[in-house]
Amino acid sequence: MCGRPRGWLASLLFALAVVVANAAHVKAQDAPADDAPARPSPPRLTQFVPSDPPEGLEDRDAAVLLEITVTAEGTVSDVRVVEGAGEGLEAFDERAMTAARVFVFEPARVGERAIGARIRYRYVFEARVVEEQIEPAAEGDAEAETETETETEAEGESAAEAESETEADAPEDPEPVFRARAEVEPSPRDAVRRVLRREVLTRMPGTRGDALRVVELLPGVGRPAFGGGVLLVRGSAPGDSQVFLDGNPVPLLYHFGGLTSFFNSQLLQRIEFVPGNFSVRYGRKIGGILEVDPRDPRFDGFHGFIDLSGGIDASIMLEGPIDEDFAFALAFRRSYIDAVLALAQDSLGDDAPDFLTAPVYYDYQALATWTPTDADRIRLAIYGSSDELRLLLANPSDGDFAVRGNLGISTQFHRIQIGWRHVEGWLEQDVQVGFGVNLLELGVGDAFQLDGEFLPLNIRSEWRMQLSPSVRTIVGMDMQITPLSLLFRGPPTAQSEGMPAMPTDERIDFAIDDVVAYRPAAYVETDVTLFERLDLVLGVRADYYREIEELTVDPRMTARVRLTDQIALRTGVGLFSQPPEFQESVEDLGNPDLEPIHALHVGLGGDLRLPEHGMSFSLDGFYKHLWDRVVATPRGVAPFFTNDGLGRIYGLEVAARMEPDGPYPLFGFLSYTLSRSERQDGPGQEWRLFDFDQTHILTLALVWRIGQGWELGGTFRLVSGNPYTPIGGAIQDVRTSTYRPIYGAVNSDRNPFFHRLDVRLQKLWRIGDVSLTFYIDVQNVYNSTNPEGRIYNYDYSESRDLPGLPILPSIGIRGEL
Repeated sequence: MCGRPRGWLASLLFALAVVVANAAHVKAQDAPADDAPARPSPPRLTQFVPSDPPEGLEDRDAAVLLEITVTAEGTVSDVRVVEGAGEGLEAFDERAMTAARVFVFEPARVGERAIGARIRYRYVFEARVVEEQIEPAAEGDAEAETETETETEAEGESAAEAESETEADAPEDPEPVFRARAEVEPSPRDAVRRVLRREVLTRMPGTRGDALRVVELLPGVGRPAFGGGVLLVRGSAPGDSQVFLDGNPVPLLYHFGGLTSFFNSQLLQRIEFVPGNFSVRYGRKIGGILEVDPRDPRFDGFHGFIDLSGGIDASIMLEGPIDEDFAFALAFRRSYIDAVLALAQDSLGDDAPDFLTAPVYYDYQALATWTPTDADRIRLAIYGSSDELRLLLANPSDGDFAVRGNLGISTQFHRIQIGWRHVEGWLEQDVQVGFGVNLLELGVGDAFQLDGEFLPLNIRSEWRMQLSPSVRTIVGMDMQITPLSLLFRGPPTAQSEGMPAMPTDERIDFAIDDVVAYRPAAYVETDVTLFERLDLVLGVRADYYREIEELTVDPRMTARVRLTDQIALRTGVGLFSQPPEFQESVEDLGNPDLEPIHALHVGLGGDLRLPEHGMSFSLDGFYKHLWDRVVATPRGVAPFFTNDGLGRIYGLEVAARMEPDGPYPLFGFLSYTLSRSERQDGPGQEWRLFDFDQTHILTLALVWRIGQGWELGGTFRLVSGNPYTPIGGAIQDVRTSTYRPIYGAVNSDRNPFFHRLDVRLQKLWRIGDVSLTFYIDVQNVYNSTNPEGRIYNYDYSESRDLPGLPILPSIGIRGEL
């Protein structure tokens, strides 16, 4: 049953969502078939503006895919490049954007009502000599064939898509052919959603061209410790947030060391980050959501690349069509830093250190898209990631005898996903099925061993309905079934956050192999547009957790009001639930009577967009209240864990952004987060800082397009140091000849400020259809120490800083066809 009563808020939001959806649906059903809910019609171009090729490039063919925002009046309010003409051909992008800004359209409509919309429009430049000015086609002079279908984006909102080819009657040469994909602009289903598109993802300094590492630069995202590679969102614990790839959860975002993510950046279309108040489409987490959207393989011929990143890893990719309805993409990456370390070890000979470490990682992706009919799309994704680190201590120094010897960490996951989307009039169905395996091995000498095997099956099915011009509804189910086996040998499990590890002689041997975690969920969400400027999203989600036999019901609401075409205000409030970690709730190791953890999210913010300058600004305030947090019992006595913990998180986020398709040769963003994250570990206890509380997070990232294929960029970060628990002394254990630390107040001290400058320089050469990119990416240019904690000697009488990432230059080259 519910961990806590939800009260009037749950009842009210649930009733509103169901009543509005049912009323609109009944109205639609009662009407004759011809009066079924009107499908959005895309904008129609009425005034095309031609553009000449850039000077010196008249002999080149080029195409630029644009995203154009069309107002309800038919004018253009914003133009962005989705796919440019190519590196070294950026001048075509600028020409296409300049022309598109003065296009005139017949606006998109739902029934008789004109609405704002976005379209994707391919502007084509052809290498030919034009002897006579071509006039735009007059009304009625064009022969057009248009086929329209409804498509749904990652967040599940309805869109109308048009594929059209138009030729104007001209004396000699036809007007350039265009193809447009029109998306009727949906209402946002999240209070805050930050979108990073492909043209930005791989060009930010300090990321080594890795798209997913750009997420660390966004407002609301905390800085992970060096080598951690975890996702810290608005003061929440790493396990409180979830990464999704095409709608399916994945267990890890980065390889060991946090330098590289698990998915090849060249196969990504965009990344969407929701730091709080996310849609009911997602649950089982109380932090934030990161949606990773892979792109479809290219249908315009075979392409590929080879990328060598100096001293770290290498990758290769190949993609292309099999026929007009089927295309594929294959990619593989492997680190070779282990080989570099082995060479260094050999070259040092007797002077080599008394330990040997060999980190190895690889990942792979295989994608395929098939469109058997105009109403169906099937996408297959097979991908995986593997990491291994082995450390052999040849001559261990003073310390715990139990941990002397080998240290080994190995983790890997593999997935097969298939998705089917079917469109039938105003109804759209989307089915996603993902199956795979997660493997974990961790050993620390004779003191600790953890081996786990998880076989997750994820099934998601959604039905999206345009019930009326102003009402859209999503109904869906989301199921996770995970058989698992686990072997654990070591000390009793401790609280996952806030409690420093205490040495103990007690050891636990624990093994299971017949457990199935079964977590079904259902949700409904209704989006209502009122007075043409107010968008209200009401939703409710129900989750069941069989391992603890608990049901949660979480209502959520977001609202957005468009004050002008440039200014919008938004707010959100909702309840979120998360099951305890498995080791906390399994019998004999934890407490099977635990309840889910709950959180209340409240947010208020606003946006200012200046499309003529390619700039946008946002301001957001947030508050999160956590209850039923899992905390350890005093001295680790049975039942080991209870739901007595509380939490509170509040803060402010400021962001400014310059788009790469704006009128300036710069793009990037500035973000600042001011926040505080606190925890209380039991009734009557003092509030303390969260392990990853970071009061100030400042990021400035800019890229300057110098020209002639050159780009220079820099990223500067200034972040408060993480809290830590100081050690004031030690007591000797004469039985083991070791010392036990005496801890001070939990998280009562803090590391110094983290500050770092990263720089990236790249140059592109294009030779026919082949491009060659040379880049230098230097992290921590001025070699800041950036302490990550304290290291103590054997009796804790002396300590020194544990340094973070030193200067790390990466010189690479990428060849692309």
